[in-house]
Amino acid sequence: MLAARYYAPKDIRVENIEKPVCIPGMVLVKVEYAGICGSDMHNYRKGMFMTYAPETIGHEFAGTIIEIGEGVRGLTTGMKVVGDPRVSCGKCEWCLNGQINLCPQLGFIGEVSPGCFAQYLLMDPAKLLIIPDEIPLLEAAVVEPLAVAVHILRSSGLCTTQQNHSLGIIGAGPIGLLTMITAKVLYGVRTVVVDIAEERLKLAEKLGADKCLKSISESDENSIDAVVEAVGLGVTLKDALRWLKPKGKLVMAGLYEEKGHFDPNPIVTKELQIVGINSYDTADLQESIELIRRGKVIVRQLITDIVPLAETVQAFCTLDSGAKNSAKVIISMD
Repeated sequence: MLAARYYAPKDIRVENIEKPVCIPGMVLVKVEYAGICGSDMHNYRKGMFMTYAPETIGHEFAGTIIEIGEGVRGLTTGMKVVGDPRVSCGKCEWCLNGQINLCPQLGFIGEVSPGCFAQYLLMDPAKLLIIPDEIPLLEAAVVEPLAVAVHILRSSGLCTTQQNHSLGIIGAGPIGLLTMITAKVLYGVRTVVVDIAEERLKLAEKLGADKCLKSISESDENSIDAVVEAVGLGVTLKDALRWLKPKGKLVMAGLYEEKGHFDPNPIVTKELQIVGINSYDTADLQESIELIRRGKVIVRQLITDIVPLAETVQAFCTLDSGAKNSAKVIISMD
């Protein structure tokens, strides 16, 4: 089968490898679509989370069960599924309390075990969620990143119906845009999106952003109630602190490739709250499926590129360039 495999930073290769054999207690999934995530880009540039090399990368996917191992109950071949790609220790206090996103040893398929940028994937059946027939598999491939947006809004306490509440989003990538859409649809907040890429700002406006900015100017300082920082750069973190009103809330959802240096005094002088967000929990994945099924969040409009598996390397190179014209890039296994 074809698979996209990580060898080293900036060294991804599409090659033929052996198709997984379905073993007892496991399920074989034919992957139809897989999404390129921001963490995949961190791995591409720095190998930040990679445990093995070479390794098949990718963790966002939708597919169809084609084989069921001995002893597996409750699943049948032909079912459409998405995966919970988190891999935790299963023994720490957070895992035992069902908060596996807080496991100190948390990893993902595609980093600590074979991932989904391949035509077939062997999965633990407990890590599969059934997709209703009315959801196309292309849209189901966005369930996992939508779960991140749901978790941002739920766990950070940004879910609010306060009149005139304003939410700033720094970074109009998939997570930023999904957070913006979900916040508007479910909670009716006013949203302002910041990004340096003109095409992404046009998409944010099309998707319902109330205002779009290429930068935060002096006149924008102290003007927003809550900010989601979804980029992961020192300069965007600094901008978030400037942008917030006194008593505002900063939600840090971006991963940082480099250690940031910033002036912490605005946190003190404006009495800001800071919340960190890491992935999602199972309930967020389930809610994401329901949001798509009920037509509350139309994820298809975020998918700007669908590329064949054979062109995965080119897709990563394009996303790593300065163009930043794409939003959600989906790899098709056909």
